[in-house]
Amino acid sequence: MTQTVIQYVLSRLKELGITDMFGCPGDFVYPVCDAIIDDPDIRWIGCANELNASYAADGYARTKGVGVVVSTYGAGELCTFGGLAGAHAENVKVVALTGMPGLFEQKHDHRSHHMIADQPPAFDLFSKMTMPLTAGGDCSAIITPQNCVYETERLIAALLYHSRPVHFAFPRDVPHQPVVMPEGKMEIPLANPQSNADALDAVVREILHRVNNAKQACIFPGYLLRRYGCVGEARAMIEASGLPFFVGAQDKAVLPESHPQYGGVYQGHWQGLADPALTKFVEACDCIIGLGPESHDFNNALATMQFDFKATMNITPHKTRIGMATYDNVEMKDVLTALAKSMPKRAGMPEFKHAPSIGAPSGSATDPITYEPLFERIQALLRPNDILVADTTLAAMLGTVRMTLPEGVDIESQLSWGAIGWGTPAILGNCIAAPERRCVIPAGDGGHQMTANDMGTFYRYGAKPIFLMVNNDGYLAERATNRNPDEEYNDVAKWNNADIPAAMGCRDWYTTKVNTLGELDTALDEASKAQSGVYIEIMVAPYLMPKGGDYVFKLTGALFGRPERTWEGWMEEMEAKTR
Repeated sequence: MTQTVIQYVLSRLKELGITDMFGCPGDFVYPVCDAIIDDPDIRWIGCANELNASYAADGYARTKGVGVVVSTYGAGELCTFGGLAGAHAENVKVVALTGMPGLFEQKHDHRSHHMIADQPPAFDLFSKMTMPLTAGGDCSAIITPQNCVYETERLIAALLYHSRPVHFAFPRDVPHQPVVMPEGKMEIPLANPQSNADALDAVVREILHRVNNAKQACIFPGYLLRRYGCVGEARAMIEASGLPFFVGAQDKAVLPESHPQYGGVYQGHWQGLADPALTKFVEACDCIIGLGPESHDFNNALATMQFDFKATMNITPHKTRIGMATYDNVEMKDVLTALAKSMPKRAGMPEFKHAPSIGAPSGSATDPITYEPLFERIQALLRPNDILVADTTLAAMLGTVRMTLPEGVDIESQLSWGAIGWGTPAILGNCIAAPERRCVIPAGDGGHQMTANDMGTFYRYGAKPIFLMVNNDGYLAERATNRNPDEEYNDVAKWNNADIPAAMGCRDWYTTKVNTLGELDTALDEASKAQSGVYIEIMVAPYLMPKGGDYVFKLTGALFGRPERTWEGWMEEMEAKTR
């Protein structure tokens, strides 16, 4: 039987391992939705809105490799832009399937709903708007029966090559038409990339030369290793070298923190987070090998790293930089494989051992909850192979980066794009992708209010996360980075957060609200035993600041003409005003 257009596309996506698709229906995308519902190998996950669906597809892709978001034309797909932009920034493979007016409607310039009232109608407007958010900047395609096979293969090749989103737009009279199979062999750009043999040999020889002549060397594995399926090759290369490895904040647990060569998280000179001994060791290295670490403000310690750039190398997915020289057309997996076979284990090279930053649970049962005891308890809650989602909150970021994680824990964050509200629907995607794993999220009340309308979706599809909802009465990240922490726009509506799961239909979840460490201990004990979803509202005073937050407050003070401000000083000013 001849495949239809949508059957062909779905069959190729299933070959990438996709078994679930997130989205919202709409009349222009009904044919796509119907095909998904009719496919016995795909489960439709209906979300409360398209933005949440795009975040859920992002979370799913981080765990399973590729995620799919489905939305209707214009009004629907524009809502996915935040999710697609985040996936682009963080190298997450998300496929967007959208509908649009049919070819017949386009031929006759029929103006319809979900359009911006331009005349004559620009039917491809939203496809063009999506284009910069796609892999390579050219991977939004309007699908027809004639171009379906080529465009599907082109977009999938680009998705895998760039590890960034692609966008299929289906005129609504196209999906159920028979696909036109091309005659002869197709040349698909970026499919099956191969290393240039001479460039690969030059890269390996130069890296070996630098390592052999180094007085002190280390390695920095990055999260791109996971995106490109190179974790095993990286581990083999690191173990062959015998060198210590360190990570940036967003690269935690790419390799196990229990590994004997693990040295810790390098936080440059970020006061309150940086380990001075670790910083001193890294910045004394005359040979630093990066395995795909990304450089942005929250992964380079707010630009406080001070190693010699010329002493660094970075092996990225399709090219390698060594000092100031760049070698194109060398695949990361090939470089790592070659180095694992030829890297000498340097005897007598200086070593560095990881020193845990967060200790065992402390404090008394009657103590109010503050951040350090909270982080200690979250660390103790974690088990091997958990998925830990660090929501886009200042507390979650500053706490999870210091935790020592058990074997097999994956930690997901969105430190590069940094969208408040990402975490709640993202962990939905993690739960759907790996129902056999426990998914834990330290979340914040501000971001949660943006996307909490999908809480019922967890129950609907049997997802059982552990929500640790920190209620500190507002946006702590904004309190730390704007003119005055007590500006009214930093506050949020006072929700009864612990009531949200029940209100959203999560009928058998364990939910509670805690104010003291004793109540928190009891709740976490129940959470560790729960067979249902868990939602713990954790009350923390609005103006408490976790370790490392004061430095953020100080740095951003320069934007307001107050470069020497401190959080402690501001608190003293506040207290003086209220006397």
